[in-house]
Formats: sequence, structure tokens, C-alpha cells
Amino acid sequence: MNWRNLVAVFWRETEIIRHDRNIVIVLLLAPVVYALFLGTIFNNKIETNVPITVVDNDHTTISRTLIRSFDSHQLLQVMAVESDFESAKVDIIESEAHAVVYIPKHFEDALKSGQAVNLEVYLNTARFLPSNDINKAVNEVALTIAAGIRLKYFQTKGLNTEQAKELVQPLSGDIRSLFNVAESYGDFLLPGLFILILQQTLFFGLSLSVAREREMKTLASLNTDSGGSSLVAVLGKGAPYFLLYSSYTIFSLVVFFSLFSLNVLGSISALAVLITLFLIAIIGFAVFVSSFFKQEIQALQFLVFSSMPLFLLSGYSWPVWAMPWPLRAITQLLPSTPLFQVFVRVTQMGAGWQHIWPDLLHLLILAIGWIAVAQWRIRHLSKS
Repeated sequence: MNWRNLVAVFWRETEIIRHDRNIVIVLLLAPVVYALFLGTIFNNKIETNVPITVVDNDHTTISRTLIRSFDSHQLLQVMAVESDFESAKVDIIESEAHAVVYIPKHFEDALKSGQAVNLEVYLNTARFLPSNDINKAVNEVALTIAAGIRLKYFQTKGLNTEQAKELVQPLSGDIRSLFNVAESYGDFLLPGLFILILQQTLFFGLSLSVAREREMKTLASLNTDSGGSSLVAVLGKGAPYFLLYSSYTIFSLVVFFSLFSLNVLGSISALAVLITLFLIAIIGFAVFVSSFFKQEIQALQFLVFSSMPLFLLSGYSWPVWAMPWPLRAITQLLPSTPLFQVFVRVTQMGAGWQHIWPDLLHLLILAIGWIAVAQWRIRHLSKS
């Protein structure tokens, strides 16, 4: 490989980027704007004060205590206490509340006499995130209140405090979160979003550049500058993007992760190798895919259409193993699949080299494979 030709193609590509306004916007403006915008949306990370409605048909001291306990919980806000279920249901339909808690008649009497009683919770599961939070919070409050009442009940029967506690809670579960201990949706989503932004903008920018080469019929010039080497052509075109997005990655990990209080708990060296292989694979993937478009606008249309499928196929929002087998096969060809699988494990779970080497090997194979097919495609176009 001739290094002079590689440098020549590198500078040639920087000139293409500098003179194409669309590529400049995608590469220099979009990553920062999108990262700040999406990061700000999820800045709070967890939902608080989710509105609920309570239907109190008991009207007793315990039912009022229960309502106050719901309202004082960090995740809940009692926005109304209704007298009938139909009125409360309207609150959900009009999106004023996300759940209805129904306290039945004789609720206090049943608890004080040691009888079983149902506290009915009707969740708006059309929005699964708030409904999960409400379900967890209501159960915490209800179990705490019920345990206190039953403790007093058994104490009135002559049992001491320890004996009463054993009867109230004969089986105690000790559930601990190993990672993302705050169970924050933001801590889960934001690292993946930053990587998605880098992937999509790199894919967009390089694809527009390759499509522009075909539209302007400058592939012959690329072939000349590369000394007739398709490998030099691919690596030279990809080099400015590799350097730029390596810088973006460092900037994201240092600035954005600090700005949005995200952690990097695992091996920095493993993360560096992971990102390096990913960028090389994306460069090869982008050159190969975009080489089939004869105009820049065609590439842009395809890129807009493919953004969401590429994210969904990455396995970040839905596990790969739960997809139909044809889609699982496709995911193994995408550089984003092993990256997303590993990135969260390294940054949020403290994974090291020994935990991620199969995924690194997968990325290495993809990097070599996509550069190879991109090289073949550029050589084919240069000859034709």
C-alpha cells in the first residue's frame, strides 16, 4: 500500500467534505445538536410524580392514610380522589391520570381483623413505562401499610414484636440491583443514543460522499489519486471520518457522559478497541451500501428510510434472540449489533476484556469483511 496515495486520497476527501454543505451539516453540526437535544430530553432519567386517581369507597382513617402515603411517594402524585370508578376512568382516558387505585368498602375492617383484602389497581398499560413505575410504587406503599396494621393485629393477640413480624412476613425477599441501581431509564438509554448518533451521522456523511462521486463521475479521479488501489481508495476516503469520529467518541465519553452523569465503569482500553473496530466496520459498510446509488439524493432517501430499521435491528431496544430468525441473521451482519451489546456492558456494568472478547472478534470479522466488499465494489465501479 502506497502511503503517498493514501495521504492524497485523504486530503482529496477533506476537500469534498469542505465543499459539500450537506456533508458539513451532517458531520459537524448534527452530532452535537442531536446529542444535546436527546440528552436534554432524558436528563431527569427517572419519572417522578406520575399522576394517579384514587377511588375511596371506605372513607376510613386507614384509607386516608393510604392515600397520603401514595401522594408522598416519589414516583406518585394523587391528582384526584373520586367517589366512583367511572369518573376515575375518565381521568385515564383524558390522560390526566395514568392509573386508578380502587379502595373497596370495609377495607379497614378487613385489615384489622386479619382478613385478606384486595386493593385493585387499574393501569394505563398503553404507556408501559409509567405503568411499571406505578405498579412498583403502589405495591411498596400498600405492603408497608398492610404490614404495619397486621403487626398491630398480631400484637393484640399476645405475640411479641419479633413473633408478630415473622407472621406478617414469613418469607422476606432481598432484591438488589447490581447495575443501574436507580433503575433509571435515562442511564439505560442515553449511552446507546450517543453511539446511535455517531453511527448514523458517520453513515450519512460518508454515504453522501460516495454517492456524490458517482453523481459527479469523479471515480476515475479517485482511482488515479489512489494509484489504482481500491483498498487505498476505501481507506483514504474513510480516514477523515475515522479521525473525526474518534474525536467525537472521546468528546462524548468525557463531556457528554459527565454532563448527563453517566458512568464508564469498565475497561477503557477494551472500549477504545471496540470503538476502533466499529468505526472501521461502519466505514466499509457505508462505502459498500452507498456505492449502489448514482445520485446523492437517492442515498439520502435510503438513509432516512433505513435509520429506524438499523436501530431496531441493533438489539438495543429489543433483544436479538426475540426476533424472527431471518432478522437475527441480518443483525449479525450489522456493526451496530455487537457494539450495542457490548457498549452498555463496558460502560454501565464494568465489563473487561475477558467478558467481551467474543463480541470484539465479531466486530473484527465485520470490519475486515465490510472493508473487503467495499474494496471489491470500488474496484468494480472504477473498471466500469
